[in-house]
Amino acid sequence: MYLKVILVILIFTVIGISEIVPLVKENKKKELTIYTLFFSLSFALILLYSLEVKLPQISKGIDAVVKIFIKVN
Repeated sequence: MYLKVILVILIFTVIGISEIVPLVKENKKKELTIYTLFFSLSFALILLYSLEVKLPQISKGIDAVVKIFIKVN
């Protein structure tokens, strides 16, 4: 289990550095903010999954939100 955690951290570190450094150098603040938000969220979810934490299914919540916006019966 700890090997999975170390592997996830290592992979996200490499990907993060390779993606974030060019955004900082090019001074793309909006892109950096959005990328960091999604990157952090995906890191947290994958880290919890690698720690074998039971995560609730969000498909019913997403379905409810989509039905509100699309108004499908």
